[in-house]
Amino acid sequence: MLKGQKEVTKGNLLQWIEDYSWMIESIEEARQPVAKVDNNSYIGAKTALYGIEATLPKASSSTSDPVFIEVQRRVYSLNYRIKEYERKIAEVQKRIPYVIGDREVEVLHRLLDGDSMRAIGRHMKLSSTTIFRVRNNILNQMIVE
Repeated sequence: MLKGQKEVTKGNLLQWIEDYSWMIESIEEARQPVAKVDNNSYIGAKTALYGIEATLPKASSSTSDPVFIEVQRRVYSLNYRIKEYERKIAEVQKRIPYVIGDREVEVLHRLLDGDSMRAIGRHMKLSSTTIFRVRNNILNQMIVE
C-alpha cells in the first residue's frame, strides 16, 4: 500500500492502470544520465589539483549558471515524482497475478500498454461495452487480495 494511504480504492487502481505506460516512460527518461558528455559538461566545475592553476583563487560555492540551476531543479523535482510513480507501478504489478481469465489478462496488458478501450475492442473484435465490463471484472479481481 502507498505511504499515507489506508486502502487502495478501485478508482485509484483504475487511474494507475491508465497512467501506467507514461509513468514507465517517465521513469526510464529520469534514469537517463543528466550530464552532457561533450566539452561543456553539466557534471560540475573542474578544479585543478596540480600546477599553477591549483594556486589560483577558487570559485565561490554557489553558481550563477542558469543551465546548471535548471538541471538541479529537474533532478530534485523528478526524484520525488519518480518515487511516487514507482510506488504506484509496484502496487499495480503486485496485483497483476490476481487477474484470471484469458480475456481479462489480454485486456489488462493492453490497458497497461496505453491502448484505448475502443482500440482494445477493435483488436479483440468485441464491443466497447464488453471491454468496459471486462475492465470492471479486472478491477474487482485486483482489489480482492
